[in-house]
Amino acid sequence: MKIDILIKNGLILKFDKKPTLNNIAITDGKILEIGTNLEQKYKAKLIIDATEKIVMPGFVNTHSHVAMSYFKGLADDLPLQEWLTKHIWPVEEKFLSEEFVKDAAIHGCAEMIKNGITTFNDMYFFGDQTAGSVEKIGIRAVLGEGVLDFPVANYQNADEIFAYIRKMHDKYKKSELIDFAVAPHAIYTCGKENLIKSKDLALELGILLHIHLSETKQEVDDCIKKTGLRPVEYLDSLGFFEGDVVVAHAIWLDESEQNILAKNNSSIAINTSSNLKIASGFDSFKSYLEHGVNLSIGTDGVASNNNLSMLQEISLTAKLQKALNNDPTILPAKEMIQIATIGGAKALNKNNQIGSIEVGKKADIIIVDTDCIEAQPMYDPYSHLVYSLASEQIKDVIINGKIVMKNRKLVNIDENEIIEKAKYYQRKIMEFNHIK
Repeated sequence: MKIDILIKNGLILKFDKKPTLNNIAITDGKILEIGTNLEQKYKAKLIIDATEKIVMPGFVNTHSHVAMSYFKGLADDLPLQEWLTKHIWPVEEKFLSEEFVKDAAIHGCAEMIKNGITTFNDMYFFGDQTAGSVEKIGIRAVLGEGVLDFPVANYQNADEIFAYIRKMHDKYKKSELIDFAVAPHAIYTCGKENLIKSKDLALELGILLHIHLSETKQEVDDCIKKTGLRPVEYLDSLGFFEGDVVVAHAIWLDESEQNILAKNNSSIAINTSSNLKIASGFDSFKSYLEHGVNLSIGTDGVASNNNLSMLQEISLTAKLQKALNNDPTILPAKEMIQIATIGGAKALNKNNQIGSIEVGKKADIIIVDTDCIEAQPMYDPYSHLVYSLASEQIKDVIINGKIVMKNRKLVNIDENEIIEKAKYYQRKIMEFNHIK
């Protein structure tokens, strides 16, 4: 039988079993078989020798702003509101266009693949242009169109955004790689009416709701002052959690709010690097886990994190949580890898398709080199992934059964062209900042 890809001799990470040396047969975008002696059984168009390499599910990044790639390092070491209102929003007002988003999204998608991310959950504008970039480079994405009460990007009001989401959902509903979502920005930028409309549209279309929530203490205090309720309680009173919901950040939750999220099977996208860098705060996730809240990992955008390294994100999160809880056993390495893969898949309601290496699932796989000084000796691959290795060890990336990065080189796009385009926009943005 002819197949597309055969991965041989890799150390396969299957969460229900111990890591074992094995082979994987891939065809028609899916994992066909996992086992030994597959070379004799199948004739593959491409054979990948994964000797001395970890073969694992790709990372699922559940909170990003991929088209903000050209704002990396533009404004650092500032509080959230000052960062947003005095630096990011003015530059967005000047530069946001279909062409800008298309180019910036290609850059961000390329950087994600380099970091082993095979699926990302986004929140931004001009989703059609981002979708085009996603398809070109071959990554999987859930594209949340940002909803706000005031005019933004190519919209004069939220109703125009809702109409656009309907149009995009219809356009891409048969896509192998793209889903659209409704992404009300936050409770302080969306009033009650548009939050309810967002929820109703998501339920009608059967798509994801994605929102920033409880990112700062000020947000919580303002919500209590205005509504008499904490942010999660406020959204719950609007029926917001009836469908599939991902809340980004969520670092100021009390037990009542954790119970609401757990009861409704809503998920949290943890963004540790961004939260620390902007000093939004941090919380112990021990209680979240005990209450049964599904956790996943987000990088946030590079304007507030400055990189898209999931390995760095999970390492920092694991170590911070151990220190906060004075408990070195919390969030052990294997659990962190699961949160960054199958946890993210569950958050996006895709855990029956992606997030683990299983027969019948989509072939979204990354291959990590361990034949290097940094990775030797290796007693536990999960430990190395969380505490020892960096993105540079991620050599090959397969998404939807197609190889999109081979030996650190992107397959579907010219990397030099991406770099030159970024330098072009850097000059334009620097000129604008100087003039203003």
